Amino acid sequence: MIFDVQFNSATTPWPELRDAVLAAEASGYGVAWVLDHLAGQVMRGDRMLECFTTVGALAASTTTIGIGTLVANVWNRPVGVLAAAAASAQLISDGRFWLGIGAGASPTSQYGAEHAAVGIELSPDLAARHQRVREFFAMSRDMWGDGTVAGVTGFPVPLTAPPIYVGVNSVALATIAATEADGINIRWNHPRIEEIIEAARAARPPAMSPLQVTTWEIWSDELMDSTSPERQLHERLGVDRLIVVQFDRVDLSKIQPME
Repeated sequence: MIFDVQFNSATTPWPELRDAVLAAEASGYGVAWVLDHLAGQVMRGDRMLECFTTVGALAASTTTIGIGTLVANVWNRPVGVLAAAAASAQLISDGRFWLGIGAGASPTSQYGAEHAAVGIELSPDLAARHQRVREFFAMSRDMWGDGTVAGVTGFPVPLTAPPIYVGVNSVALATIAATEADGINIRWNHPRIEEIIEAARAARPPAMSPLQVTTWEIWSDELMDSTSPERQLHERLGVDRLIVVQFDRVDLSKIQPME
């Protein structure tokens, strides 16, 4: 199982965020993931760095660690803009970009306020939010082929497509991800985690590469202990990547070399 890390750009100022990612790179973490929110309020902070601006800056500041979005909300940008941003990040990072995407939350959820404040309309219909994910995959296939969309040429094309992971909270979205993406990401304490992982694996077409499963969880000493029951449960479920999250302001002392 590979360890990744995520820092909260609502609670950690840019210079500290950059230094934390450099420390994670030196310590052997696989990917450093960044948030895609618009306002710090919804992530218990007083500011928020825009996602792809942060990705580009981190890509330019590092050399080996992967840089990813967990997750890029498909409603925060037109799907064509998201595809162009992902392709650009892959080019700037020299192939180290990982694209996590999500279907977005309901407009009445705790996260809907930031969208309402800046005039982004979220769909209250879950099926429509899932359809938006399908639209992104269709757009990225068109754009990333030869940089041509609807007869217009010159869109950014990654040398290789970035790995794409879909953040899932339901069987329905997990089965969509199984046919379109490289993997899924799910909150470790999700009450239906085993059901959702099993459904995604069952829906994976045999012709595709094995589905990758990633989970995220708030950093703890137990997670870092390979003999702990919690770590062993991750292993039993066949989790490929565990993303440990420092939600509060970065604590560099927690970023220890990986075994």
